[in-house]
Amino acid sequence: MAPDPLAAEPATGRQAQASSAGSQAGGCHVQALSAGMCDANGVKVGMRDGEEVCVGADRPSRAEPPSLTSDCVSPAREQELPGLRLWFLIYLAWLAGLAALARLGSFQLELGAPGAMGLWTLSLMAFYLSLCNLFLPLPTAWIILLAASPDGGAFGSAWQRVAAVTVVGAAATAIANVNEYHVLSYVLGHGLGGKLRRTRVYEWAVRWFDAAPFQVLALIGFVPVPIDAVRWLAILRRYSRWRFGLAYFVGRGLRYLLFSGFAVLASLSGTEILLIQAGIVVAALLARFAWPRLRVARSAIT
Repeated sequence: MAPDPLAAEPATGRQAQASSAGSQAGGCHVQALSAGMCDANGVKVGMRDGEEVCVGADRPSRAEPPSLTSDCVSPAREQELPGLRLWFLIYLAWLAGLAALARLGSFQLELGAPGAMGLWTLSLMAFYLSLCNLFLPLPTAWIILLAASPDGGAFGSAWQRVAAVTVVGAAATAIANVNEYHVLSYVLGHGLGGKLRRTRVYEWAVRWFDAAPFQVLALIGFVPVPIDAVRWLAILRRYSRWRFGLAYFVGRGLRYLLFSGFAVLASLSGTEILLIQAGIVVAALLARFAWPRLRVARSAIT
């Protein structure tokens, strides 16, 4: 029996439509790859303005439409810093250990044990300095001066106090800044870091920073005026966190060496130490608030 040409025509039309749809889907798939969204196979590419994206390309008809993830419609999250959670555990263990040492030193001090004053003073100083960073900007000069002074420290010889205060204080400050590094890496990794990296200021600053990053961080650690922007720049640049901590150990070690040596040579009293700390705080505040005004005035003149 001869086939009915009228019955075959719809089938042929359906095949042509299917072929056209398939080619259209393939075209959408290619366009999605060049346009820059998540294609149907889950590949993410950047989207250019003015181009359409076919989300359902190359997808079997019986499968559910793939949902766009947050990474496709929002700035992608950066890769999490390796060992982030482990570091926070180490930091908490460090603080707990210092608190235990301070309690032990206090107990031995009541018993009159030799060396108890040194253990108590250094552990309390290290605990305090381990908390001082961008999130808790407490003054640090006073406790260094006090721990090294004859009135505050009163353990070992004068230069033994200088050495102990310098090394322990620098290590505690390095721990505090490495902790700040991890916290800011987590905060900046949720879209803000990518936005800052696309600014012209960052492009200019990173060229300046890359010339000598370790030396710049060590210098910032030495200067008693806080300069937070350089630390942010190092974190955005993903500069090695261990080199970051070592740079602060060197810079703060030199600063604490000068402070503790001055406290010993001048035999500072408690009142004198408070006056020195107040002067440093006033100088830091003036530098922070006066510098932007000076830049505005200079730009207005030029």
